[in-house]
Amino acid sequence: MKNLSITTGQQIQVVKIENLKEVENLKNFYTKSSDEDIQQLVNSIKNEGQKYPIILSKDLSIIDGYNRVYSLKVLGIEVVNAIFVDDEPTIDTRITFNLYRVKNSMDLTNEVISVFENTSKKQGKRNDGEPYDRYKVISEKLNYCWKSPKSIRKLESVIKNDFDNNILIEGIVTKGWTLDDCEEYTTNLKKVDLDNDYGFTQKLEKGELTIKEVNKFILEKDFLTNSYESTFVIPNKSTSLNINCIGIKNREEYKGKIDTIFTSIPYWKVRYYENGEDRNQLGHEKTPEEYAKNVAKIFKELTYTLKETSNVLINVGETYVDGCAMNIPDLVKFAILNDTNLKSKVQIIWSKPNPKPQGEKVARPINDVEYILWFVVDPKKAKYNMITYFDDGKEIQATTGAKDVDNKGTVLKKTKSLSKPYEKIYSHISAQDVLHMIKCQAGKNSSVYKAYSEGHPAVMAELLPVLPIMMTTDEGDIVYDPFAGTNVVGRMSMLLNRVALSTELSSHYHKIGCRVMENTLEEINLDDLKVITDKFIVEPSTLSLAA
Repeated sequence: MKNLSITTGQQIQVVKIENLKEVENLKNFYTKSSDEDIQQLVNSIKNEGQKYPIILSKDLSIIDGYNRVYSLKVLGIEVVNAIFVDDEPTIDTRITFNLYRVKNSMDLTNEVISVFENTSKKQGKRNDGEPYDRYKVISEKLNYCWKSPKSIRKLESVIKNDFDNNILIEGIVTKGWTLDDCEEYTTNLKKVDLDNDYGFTQKLEKGELTIKEVNKFILEKDFLTNSYESTFVIPNKSTSLNINCIGIKNREEYKGKIDTIFTSIPYWKVRYYENGEDRNQLGHEKTPEEYAKNVAKIFKELTYTLKETSNVLINVGETYVDGCAMNIPDLVKFAILNDTNLKSKVQIIWSKPNPKPQGEKVARPINDVEYILWFVVDPKKAKYNMITYFDDGKEIQATTGAKDVDNKGTVLKKTKSLSKPYEKIYSHISAQDVLHMIKCQAGKNSSVYKAYSEGHPAVMAELLPVLPIMMTTDEGDIVYDPFAGTNVVGRMSMLLNRVALSTELSSHYHKIGCRVMENTLEEINLDDLKVITDKFIVEPSTLSLAA
């Protein structure tokens, strides 16, 4: 800011309040003080007198001190202590005399904007004969927060293109938002967002996202929008189809070719998905019975893809109404048995160590389990690989480097270090020790958020598909997820050296899933996979206990 006109020892004068001139834009420039703050000032002046003089221009216009003048009037005092300055009664001058004022975000934002509005763009020479440098003048007024002409130009561009309520400048001044992020948004990404109706600008205006997040989401969304066709193929690894799953019956190449279906179906009355079906989508039937019937109809169509040796595993959760369970898993199970030729093999419990409530107002214990309904085409021919777990008094866990450690801390014989995704798989299988139950953490799936930072409203637990896939398929077999979402099942299938097939109705989720699969391609390590299969897949003749 420019130097103050007041000098040390400058004489304080007593002026009649009735002679003072109020300047509206100066009076209202800073946020109005609260009634409580004004009352404290009134009490202070009443008890201790006026401590600080007000600032007046030569024509008695009030530059600074409006609250003090008001408080004196409240107390019935007719005069005020003042100092006269040569400066004109402008916003610039008001800011100059308020360098150390306690200011809120709006005050700080208005100061920056007013500096640009009140700094002349004309060139020429100053009164002292020096060349007029607007950028230097602005930098001085802004206390050298921005020094270079380039940064000053960027700041002015953001001000010019900001929202009516100055969200961006406020973010820069008070929230640490960068000039580069704000300028990139105003000059480029805002148009991309609005033209494509991505919706991130609205979230920025509502304060739900920072400018950095908005820019990132717009770029990711635009990349996905303009990448990946409705059929995305990684040869010999995966095929991702942007279609309704029942459309798979129209694909002759998949007739009788699927080894295992593993999927998580939309739960009844839990959430809506961006799949274009609005309120008519699966999961929003009027009754649980109607929902179960519709699920059965879908799986009847999907049997077109199955072999005699195939398995079908369906993850489904319970729904509660007024705190009472609707018996969803059983309804789905019996509807499928009644309406298809599938046979029920077993019902696996998925135990979640970190469950979350569904948000009902009725009090009840938090449900920490979901269910995997396991069906087969032919019980005598269905493929089944036994997976070992340990029951010899040793607590097995995977440490860094995937070494086995017993409960006394003794390091057992082990192999090579595993890469991160395979280390997770190894640890997950090692932790399984209960028949007919899978223990698996639910939470943020990093592979999905790496592909798209906003993720998916109901991302499958990253490791949930591991055991079902390993128990029902061999390497090279085809695993199909009809409700693929962001392709969590497909990713795990690829890591386990199976061929992934997925269908997803939502174009947006389909594209995220394609990105997930593309990223997964870089993580495949068949040597690490061999360590896992050698450790956990056994022949029945050598098995003492198995999952």
